[in-house]
Amino acid sequence: MEFLKLGSGFLGDLAFEIYGDSLNQVGEIAFSDAIEIGIENTIDSLYEANVDDKEILRIFSEQWRIRMEDVEDCLVWEKRKSAIRSLKQYLKLQGFTKGEIDQFIKTNRAIFKIGHNKELW
Repeated sequence: MEFLKLGSGFLGDLAFEIYGDSLNQVGEIAFSDAIEIGIENTIDSLYEANVDDKEILRIFSEQWRIRMEDVEDCLVWEKRKSAIRSLKQYLKLQGFTKGEIDQFIKTNRAIFKIGHNKELW
């Protein structure tokens, strides 16, 4: 009986430790994802507000202590996404349905073309 009590206590403690570690990992991942989304949204907002690229880079590297290369990558990514959003909005305002817009973008390889031709931004 004593052996079973000790074993069940050990298993309970082990399960709690593993479960607690899992919760910590999930919390850390969620926090990291939230930070990343916040950075993307902030860069997107500044870009959409026509803030100069150099100013966006300066703000993020100084205030957020993010490496310049990482901020540059995020800004380029947001410029591409902005161009795609603008295309979708334009097509929607021309009367295209969501399905027609998706088909247009797929048929014309718009995401690929925008991603590889900065003049389309």
